[in-house]
Amino acid sequence: MAAVLIIFALAAAVWALVFAQRGSLVLGGVLSLLLGYTLTNHFWRLGLGPVSLTFGRVLVAGLVVLLIWRWQRGVVERRPLAGADWLAALFVGYVTISYLFTAPAGGLGSSISPTWRIITCFWMPAALYLVVRCAEFSERSTKVALACFSCFGVYLAATGIAEVAGQWWAVFPNYISDPTLGNHFGRARGPALNSASLGVYLAVCFWATWLLWTRVNRGWCIVLLGSMGLICTGLYFTYTRSSWLALVVTLAVIPCLQLPRSWRPILLTLVAFVGLFSAVFVGGRMIDLDRRDANGSASHSVYQRQSFFIVSMRMFADNPLTGCGFGRFYDRKLPYLADRSQQIELESIRELDHHNTFLSLLTETGLIGFSLFSALLVAWGRVAWQLARDATAERWIRAQGLFALAVVIVYATNGMFHDLSLLPSEQWLLFLVSGSAVGLHGTLFCRRQQESSSWVSTAENPTRYESGLASQPKKIRLFGMTIDAVDMPTAVKTVLAWCRAPRSERCRYVVTPNVDHALIFQTNTSLRKAYDGANLVLADGAPVVAVSRLLGRALPERVAGSDLVPAMFDSAQSNNTELRVFLLGAAPGVADRAAEQIHLRWPRVQVVGTCSPPLGFEKDSAENERILHEVARAQPDVVLIGLGAPKQELWIDRYANRLEAKAALCVGATIDFLAGEKNRSPRWMQYVGLEWFHRLASEPSRLAGRYLSNAWHFPQLVWREWLAGSLNSR
Repeated sequence: MAAVLIIFALAAAVWALVFAQRGSLVLGGVLSLLLGYTLTNHFWRLGLGPVSLTFGRVLVAGLVVLLIWRWQRGVVERRPLAGADWLAALFVGYVTISYLFTAPAGGLGSSISPTWRIITCFWMPAALYLVVRCAEFSERSTKVALACFSCFGVYLAATGIAEVAGQWWAVFPNYISDPTLGNHFGRARGPALNSASLGVYLAVCFWATWLLWTRVNRGWCIVLLGSMGLICTGLYFTYTRSSWLALVVTLAVIPCLQLPRSWRPILLTLVAFVGLFSAVFVGGRMIDLDRRDANGSASHSVYQRQSFFIVSMRMFADNPLTGCGFGRFYDRKLPYLADRSQQIELESIRELDHHNTFLSLLTETGLIGFSLFSALLVAWGRVAWQLARDATAERWIRAQGLFALAVVIVYATNGMFHDLSLLPSEQWLLFLVSGSAVGLHGTLFCRRQQESSSWVSTAENPTRYESGLASQPKKIRLFGMTIDAVDMPTAVKTVLAWCRAPRSERCRYVVTPNVDHALIFQTNTSLRKAYDGANLVLADGAPVVAVSRLLGRALPERVAGSDLVPAMFDSAQSNNTELRVFLLGAAPGVADRAAEQIHLRWPRVQVVGTCSPPLGFEKDSAENERILHEVARAQPDVVLIGLGAPKQELWIDRYANRLEAKAALCVGATIDFLAGEKNRSPRWMQYVGLEWFHRLASEPSRLAGRYLSNAWHFPQLVWREWLAGSLNSR
């Protein structure tokens, strides 16, 4: 036996190395999900603290390590964060905080440990989301993924039918035949030992099979048709009404999006007729369905849900904002069960965990957790809808959008009748497929941004090179500002093109709005005039970029001034091109130290002058004349202005006609960063949009008041912007 295990381990190591070099993270995620669902802890496990190791969990951990390794090698495409990513991070983060600050239940708690639940149902799905969110996508990998789901559906359906028929020889894994394990023995329940879970997976596998139809030849279409019939049969034998309802709802949505408009009313009418017929003639039988569970737990499930609703609403009324605490519904519901003010029996749910995902989150995490989760589902559904409805995208991309939309609908429908946040397999499924949709949406967005940016050299067309762009960049309106939708490489090439072209009559200048700028912009007419005169307006703040995506006016990425300047210097150094720079701003002596650091890091960048003007200089005409004279004598290509907002924007707008430089950048504290006077946040904090937190921790006395004010006023500005956009779209 030991020799067999050694051989198996060696073979697994070899295949792991092969997969690490060439494997698709998307397919790795799908295989981790499906193997984890099949080979559960009843098949094999290794005890490790509150969470035992299983095949699926080991594979997910391996995928995370593989992602980190590929990221360090620079082979992972860095896509801009979307609104759905922020919502996912906020939701998982808030649930984690609720878990950390909730006292354990003691002896009265649920059999489901909060620690086990937070790890397996939230952290591990989030890790899986991150892996597939950063994966590369291709038509072949998505087709193979759908085929895996389709084959898996056939296996689950055959297993479920064998269970109901009592043909245990045909059931794998064989622990399914043990009536003492899991729930719902006597119905089709699959490897998860839960009919509701099996129903979710069968419904999802049905749509994977459906969407493969247009991607295979005619011979395989017959196989797929038989597979869908088998899957529907297995779904019926789960005797789970919520799964049937989920299939009906998706049948009303997914084919509608695939059919021509003229056919949609016919399909909707047919679905409505079938639904009405079922409600009138079959509804009673469905409610009184005799499912013959071995433990009889399902006999009063319809009526118990009324009890769950009443108790949940009363618990929510007592703790509306933050809830009763993560994982505490089971024991903290007990005092509410003694209420006899209504005729519904509440005691029947004493030994039960919650039976509704949304009400469970509402009672345990309050309105905050409930709102974040609902918004996250809507955001994922919106991304899937956009992919499915994108007429310019390839067919396989639209199919992935339809599949993700089907998964969200199936999850949400079943979530109204079962607490899926207690089932790791359903959480993994939702996060995996939604992460794939968000990643694919980001890939599509980046590809279109690259296609829209075409560059020409000076020799090919000197006139176009002067502006830096073969065509004008796309612009969006946000908070009253006109912002250029360009990425960092485009911004760098634009400014360097200005520096290599002859000096124009008016110095071209760049402004970089963030949250603080956006708020000042609303009331400062001089700043508005300065922004109107800018040649390039780049979104510096991560919240500004996030809001642009939430409002459907997506900016490609954050282009911070403190990142733009080093990127320009890197480009000049790598191309062996001389760049003359003048530093205007920062405290006395800081600009000189910045000049020394620039010379050490970028020898091809020459700092031809520095100036640290005194406080109030902008009101002193003689001091301003002195600054203009120093710049004229130095003849720089670009002036870096670090005077703080809005002073730097107002100054350059006032003197752009007289400043003898080819370009000017309003870059705030960048000179301090270059000198080493202030430290930038770590790269990972910049990437996830937490640089503001690092700056607040570094300068709390200076920034705390401003950030607190911004935190109050910026959401109001976002609300007004959303409301104005909604009214204009009518």
